[in-house]
Amino acid sequence: MTILIAARNAAATIERAVRSCLGEIDAPIILIDDHSTDTTVERAIATGGARLRVLRPSTPGIGAARQAGLDAAGTDFAAWLDADDEWVPGRMARLSALLRGGCDVASEAIDLYDGPAGTRLRQLTVPAFLRGPRGAVRLFERNFLPGDTQVAFRVRTFRDAGGYDASIRGPESFDVLLRAIRRGARIGFGDDAGYRMHAYPASMSRDVARQRSMIAAVLRKHAYKDVRELYLASGYDPRIVGWALTSMAMFRQDAKAALRFIDDACPRNSDPSGVLEPNGPWPFAEGWRRAFHRGTALLMVGGRDREAVMELHQAEAVEPTPEAANNLGVALARLGHRKEASGQFATALDRRPQYYDAAVNAGSDTPAQLTTHPLRRAPSRTDYATPLPKAS
Repeated sequence: MTILIAARNAAATIERAVRSCLGEIDAPIILIDDHSTDTTVERAIATGGARLRVLRPSTPGIGAARQAGLDAAGTDFAAWLDADDEWVPGRMARLSALLRGGCDVASEAIDLYDGPAGTRLRQLTVPAFLRGPRGAVRLFERNFLPGDTQVAFRVRTFRDAGGYDASIRGPESFDVLLRAIRRGARIGFGDDAGYRMHAYPASMSRDVARQRSMIAAVLRKHAYKDVRELYLASGYDPRIVGWALTSMAMFRQDAKAALRFIDDACPRNSDPSGVLEPNGPWPFAEGWRRAFHRGTALLMVGGRDREAVMELHQAEAVEPTPEAANNLGVALARLGHRKEASGQFATALDRRPQYYDAAVNAGSDTPAQLTTHPLRRAPSRTDYATPLPKAS
């Protein structure tokens, strides 16, 4: 297995990263320098010595750096280590065993650390619904992995999927992973935490607007009909397929398509209290799901704000949630009901303190920040502390 490290101006953490993987004595280590202007390369060489090979692609950018690493890997397997994270000893043996056992991609738990404080926050685990033989396709609905960059992979699998897209910055690993799944890639899962992720408030993943635009670009590469066929071939119920396509459409900002898919997923005669997948990724009552998604999609379409208010009130009647309260507040603000809107944003923040969208809306004269998907109920890597916007 080749250990690949992409780094740009990571002098503060690169020594820790390189040192953490030196115990894997049979693993070549390649540092792909993304045009650093600090002492990243010098520090890495001083730590890694002859074990470390340094590349510098002619084109800057994380996608180009990852592609250079993929091109340079001379082993059957490879895995990424981010320059501000750590490799846990023994990880290579565990992931290699999964790959030698017939998997194309191997994932495992991650220990999440607060970067500035250096303290462990929690362990992020692979959800059970991904572990089945057909579970990997659920990644088209949302990235449910503890980390997509942090997987190990068969080098040929990622190359055959087309490699990394230099135009995608942020979810570039998620992009190539989805394309590999479309081609039939199999994912194996381990239970141990072989990776320490250090989360920083200024991390790329905290730029919510850009991340969302990049995810939309990733999902637009996959036609709805192709994903529908993939789900049906995997044995999923047509209603589950409808919800999967709804999630895709909402990420893609394709509200009109989402409204069509919602009707496929949850016909009006469905039991509103029924939960389609109690152990699945979206264990919500169907009445809430339909009302929340329809109300949100109507707001995205525009010009149907009164309908959206009715739907979101219905969602709140089924189950009071922070995301429905936030979106209801946006709808009310559009209709000129600013006092009621402010009350909804306050309710959303009371239900979920430090809820980013509601905090943005509460401090804005023109609140417009919609939450397009149900908030994660399980702890995730996105839960670490982030400075909230100041009220205007």
